[in-house]
Amino acid sequence: MKKWLLAAFFTFAAFNGFCAAAEELINKGDALMEQEKYGEAAVMYKEAEKTAPENLLMGIYLNLGICYRKINDYDSAIEYYKKAAVISPEMPDIYYNAGLAYYYKGEYKKAVPFYKKAISISREYTEAYGAMAMAYRDMGNSKLAINTIMKAIKINPDYAGGYNILGNCLEDNKEHEKAIEMYKRAIRLRPNYSAAFFNLGWVYDEMGQYINAIDAYNQAAVMENADPGVFYNLGVTYMKVGSWYNAEDAFRKAIRLDPEHKEAYDNLVIALRKNNMGREAEKWEQIRIQRFGAK
Repeated sequence: MKKWLLAAFFTFAAFNGFCAAAEELINKGDALMEQEKYGEAAVMYKEAEKTAPENLLMGIYLNLGICYRKINDYDSAIEYYKKAAVISPEMPDIYYNAGLAYYYKGEYKKAVPFYKKAISISREYTEAYGAMAMAYRDMGNSKLAINTIMKAIKINPDYAGGYNILGNCLEDNKEHEKAIEMYKRAIRLRPNYSAAFFNLGWVYDEMGQYINAIDAYNQAAVMENADPGVFYNLGVTYMKVGSWYNAEDAFRKAIRLDPEHKEAYDNLVIALRKNNMGREAEKWEQIRIQRFGAK
């Protein structure tokens, strides 16, 4: 009896040790996720998975799904979301995130059933409606996309993302003024909404209202200063109004953020020449040729 009790004690102690080790790894993974170091976080969670008790596995699987999605390993993300769903089949976030993984993989049709599953569990899951509307839009079904996002807005009239998505759908149909109204409504609800400012700039640019477009792009750049696309579009619009110095500055920023952005190099050379900076333009032309080859 004493021997059995001793063995049980050691087994219990070992179990506690495994739990503690797994929890420590999970905490490290959580800290790395907060720092947006998703690849390193995934390593921690994978190690924790080896010894974690069942009550910790669902959280590990969900976090692994998020990490792999963030580093564009969508197949691994989907695999772990599905594992999480086996443990917690009534958790809508799992299906929503699995849908996102399929969406970013470009498999929009496969994403839709996961969004629908999330909505069937949580009827007021506005983000799932929004993501599903985006999938329908990318599938070319603008009417269904609009109907879907309108359901989300009806559930939550303060859903800023919904108005941004609706604006995109309206802009697809060349309903510029209505799209502008939706983007402005999104911005009123979320004043730091960089994507809505960017989309607003795009529409103004399409309409030839370049000063308004520049203002909107600059607002987007203030809030999202790590997106080369914002600075590239800003630079192109500056070119349209002959503001070559500002265009040059915008293209330089785009290149710093994305050294492989060929069009930014092309337009930077043009802007420099327009600014009568021939020697600097030649330098950047040679950099462009070395990186991308001759035209």
